[in-house]
Amino acid sequence: MKAVTKLSWILMVLLAVQSCKEDNVEPCVELSIDINLGNDTTIVEGASVILDAGNPGAGYLWSTGEQSRTIEADTAGTYWVRVTSCSDSDSDTIKVYLRYNTIKVVTGFGNFRIWLYHKTPLHRQNFLGLTQQGFYDSLIFHRVVEDFVIQGGDPEGTGYGGTGYTIPAEIIPGLNHVYGAVGAARQADYYNPEKESNGSQYYIVCDPDGEAGLDGNYTIFGIVFQGIESVFAISQVAVDTNNKPINDVFMEKLTIENYTAGELQNNFGFTIP
Repeated sequence: MKAVTKLSWILMVLLAVQSCKEDNVEPCVELSIDINLGNDTTIVEGASVILDAGNPGAGYLWSTGEQSRTIEADTAGTYWVRVTSCSDSDSDTIKVYLRYNTIKVVTGFGNFRIWLYHKTPLHRQNFLGLTQQGFYDSLIFHRVVEDFVIQGGDPEGTGYGGTGYTIPAEIIPGLNHVYGAVGAARQADYYNPEKESNGSQYYIVCDPDGEAGLDGNYTIFGIVFQGIESVFAISQVAVDTNNKPINDVFMEKLTIENYTAGELQNNFGFTIP
């Protein structure tokens, strides 16, 4: 009898302890929510901004699905967050704009600007990197074929030079050889069945009707969005029997310029693809 009583007592204590644990819920601490994500902001492509919802100890839900007090934003868009404390909650919204990287090419025939496609990231980053290094400055357009292409980017100026490496092909359906398209030069299929691109040589289609016959064989990684008349003017220069301009045509300087989508539209009438 004593043994049964003792066992019952032990069970009662265990049940009581378990009940206490289940009932031991932290009380909600009411906070006065005051949220301000700040003014809309603009960042350069490749950078990021930290968005802070403040109100330590509250609950958070961002439009990205994250539930932390801060998030890192590196893409353009509208971000919102709801901050909650017990029965009180509030929300705020902020817009993040990007200044996109574009290329400006200075020549004696006028300047032109290039948009680099995000769908060809290997070629895009390579071209941006070489531009930052000043690789292209003072190189020539060594090949000019009227109503076809102008080609440059060879440090030797012969058509046989480059960076010493190749870039895997990024031949994307829909990125075609339209007027002003920027493509990557490469060796012929016999030597290069994978269609890998030369590390630095590029060409620009200067035929107003485009060159559809080249589609699917070369990587198109950009488009001239301003100054196509300068490209056309270069395509009209006198050349020798090897299609090399008799008088050198220099790409005097290449620089990276940054514009928002709105600036591209307003300043150049260009809509980001």
